Amino acid sequence: MSAIVLLLLAIYGSARLTLWLRGQYLLLHEQKQFPSVPTRPALPQHLPTSLALLLECCYSERVKLIESIRAIARVLITDPDVPLGCVRDFRYRVAVFNAWAAASRWIRTVESLDEVDRHRLAALGFDPQTFVRTSENLGVTVRETSRARALEPFDVDGVRLTRATLDVLVRELERVESRLSAFFGEHPYRA
Repeated sequence: MSAIVLLLLAIYGSARLTLWLRGQYLLLHEQKQFPSVPTRPALPQHLPTSLALLLECCYSERVKLIESIRAIARVLITDPDVPLGCVRDFRYRVAVFNAWAAASRWIRTVESLDEVDRHRLAALGFDPQTFVRTSENLGVTVRETSRARALEPFDVDGVRLTRATLDVLVRELERVESRLSAFFGEHPYRA
């Protein structure tokens, strides 16, 4: 091997190591700003069973979405390719797939509700179509990441857009949880 190739490999290796160390340092300082895992909401006493299941589903899928947001934030900080404008870290793909699975489970839960419960949700001021439309944007990202080859770079702006999409999904689930937690149905002992 020639000395020039060896020198270029040493420069490349030291640059990668420097960028990796930079990411680890930033992670130590910025990890405190990551979204925290929420506490489980208390179930209202008079919430119908199917809506109680929806509330439980909202919480569990929101936790999974927040874990995906945390993983993407970690990737944006620690991936040595981010200063170069791309992301190659496999954890990004895993986070996208986990978020898609969580969003899909929640949509299936809403679709399994009967007509009465859908009207109750509408009366609470919630339209699940906002969540569905936003998750469709996530579906485009899932298709892109699933078709990409190993170590294929993803644009940093696209990764940030994915994180923003997940933030919107989390806010929607928080809104559903807060409205369901404030649900005052008919008391079983009142006529």
